Amino acid sequence: MWSRWLKRSGLALAIVCLVGCATVGERSKGPTDTPDHHYAAGQIFLGQEKYNSALAEFERAEALHPNYAPAFEGLALAQLGLRNQSRAEEAADTAKEIDSAYAPGYVASGRVQAAKGNLREAIRDFTHALDINPRYVQAYYYRGKTLMRCLDFDRAERDFDSALQIQPTHKAARSAWERSMKIRLATPGTHIGKKIVLADPITRADLAALIATELGLERALRKHRPELFDPGFRRAVGLRSTEPDLPRITDVESHWAKGFIELVTELSLMEAFPDRTFRPDAMVDRASYAMTIQQVLAIVDNDQGLRSRFIGSVSPFPDVRNDHFAYNAIMVATTRGMLEAQTGTGAFNLTGSMSGADALLGLRKLAELF
Repeated sequence: MWSRWLKRSGLALAIVCLVGCATVGERSKGPTDTPDHHYAAGQIFLGQEKYNSALAEFERAEALHPNYAPAFEGLALAQLGLRNQSRAEEAADTAKEIDSAYAPGYVASGRVQAAKGNLREAIRDFTHALDINPRYVQAYYYRGKTLMRCLDFDRAERDFDSALQIQPTHKAARSAWERSMKIRLATPGTHIGKKIVLADPITRADLAALIATELGLERALRKHRPELFDPGFRRAVGLRSTEPDLPRITDVESHWAKGFIELVTELSLMEAFPDRTFRPDAMVDRASYAMTIQQVLAIVDNDQGLRSRFIGSVSPFPDVRNDHFAYNAIMVATTRGMLEAQTGTGAFNLTGSMSGADALLGLRKLAELF
């Protein structure tokens, strides 16, 4: 009898402990103060890149329901937007622990791992999400983006295509698919070119590396303009000397692209600034890219008149006056098909950034001229 009583008492105690020890959320303050509502609001803020506001919404969702996996998924993405990778990873792991069948939790985890550079782990998480939900568009999209970073463009395009098959209006997937196709069209031939072609935007160092490695310009110049490698000729025409005892660029000594930068500046294909800096990490906009295209063409073709060929002509661009410092270069680049105006508006977009794919496509067309 005592044993039966003890068993019943133990069972009752276990039930009381289970109920009493369970994590209980805060009491709701109104009909819209619910985990679902705050999660939805947080997603809107994420889309607007208002990460602190999103964080507050997801934190409230967690407070109301401490075991609500979507709250932790949202927290991971908000922390990722705020560049708190360790907190983002912790939140994503919690989402997966709470609900192992919640596919968005694995996508959030994959995005965190991709941001940390752990591409294999990221692909594993995205694949797990698709095992849970084979029609989850975001899993295809982010796995495709990660596969592009792995230079696996075939699989990436298949993932983007799968996303579009499920959701034809997914603009980001379509843009990524078109970008992957553009990269393949650019056909980078070197390992460094394959890396830079993924960059968006590119830097001056990236552009120098593309010019130095992807076009074979040094070989072409040594064949067609060997005088450029003669120090006496360079001094006579005022080009930058390659002699080691003269002042060199001051801000690239420890830079990964030092060799490429020195090559293109010695050949006057790109120029340093008057203070002898190259500013390798400065972003390349469309105007400065056009200036570089003009410079390369003028040097390769030995056509100094190219720099003034379109001066005084009527500008075809609504946003570029014909007295703009880059106007002639823009006309040189666009009339030769290395850059294009925006479809619809006809604007050139002077300050628009250059992606690695667009830059390399332009350089490919440039190489066809010599």
